[in-house]
Amino acid sequence: MTSLIGAVIVAVALAGAASAIPEQGTPEFDTYMQALQRNGYNLNPDTAWRVAHQACIGGIPGYIGLELAAQGVIGPGAQQRLMNVAMQYACPVQ
Repeated sequence: MTSLIGAVIVAVALAGAASAIPEQGTPEFDTYMQALQRNGYNLNPDTAWRVAHQACIGGIPGYIGLELAAQGVIGPGAQQRLMNVAMQYACPVQ
């Protein structure tokens, strides 16, 4: 029960921050996708949104590394360069 309450509190706390990341279909998200493509990353929109969330807020558990490798983000430092592009184009200025 305690972990459920903790999860709800974390979800509410992150709700405001999560809304700062551009949502799919918005001009901001399109600009982010174009920036990814200019830098050689051709990700599907769902993966691109998860990368932006991971870069800006962090904390998305799962297999994002495997998902990125499946979409061609491989090699030394490739994921870090991708995260840098995501931070530059998708994260809100604070």
